[in-house]
Amino acid sequence: MNAAGVPAGKSYDAADIANDPHYQAREMILDATLADGSVVQVPGIVPKLSQTPGQITRAAPTLGQHTTEILDSLGISASQQADWKSRGVI
Repeated sequence: MNAAGVPAGKSYDAADIANDPHYQAREMILDATLADGSVVQVPGIVPKLSQTPGQITRAAPTLGQHTTEILDSLGISASQQADWKSRGVI
């Protein structure tokens, strides 16, 4: 491909990305702490902006963490929510 002037390179899989020094230097793989204290790797922020850099400020919510708050804001009564919970809907 190089001899023919065609830009080409290796197709990375997840392991290649996680182990690439360039990705690491550009902070494209970040550590995040889950609610249970375990650490997982997550994608970094793209694009890299000098004046307004992105950042991860909190962990992602756990499954169902905001369900009650959202249903309350939609006007779903507590009794309806209790019924849904008892039936496994939420």
